[in-house]
Amino acid sequence: MQNLTAAVTVAAEEAHVVNELIAPDWVFGVGSFVLLLLMLAATMSLGSVSKRLPVPAAEVDVHGAAGRGGRRSGH
Repeated sequence: MQNLTAAVTVAAEEAHVVNELIAPDWVFGVGSFVLLLLMLAATMSLGSVSKRLPVPAAEVDVHGAAGRGGRRSGH
């Protein structure tokens, strides 16, 4: 039991290492919040992309000329 008490005492007396941050702690919180808001804005701005109608092809035969011997109508 004395060995355990001695080990705890030695561990408690050692100096604590403190690593200083490059900025105050509140800067990290505000920076994270702003970053998340920017990502939300980017996500919301792309929301209507999937709802757009497809662009029709340029060479679409709407009158079915391919079914009449392959000739095109003069439209």
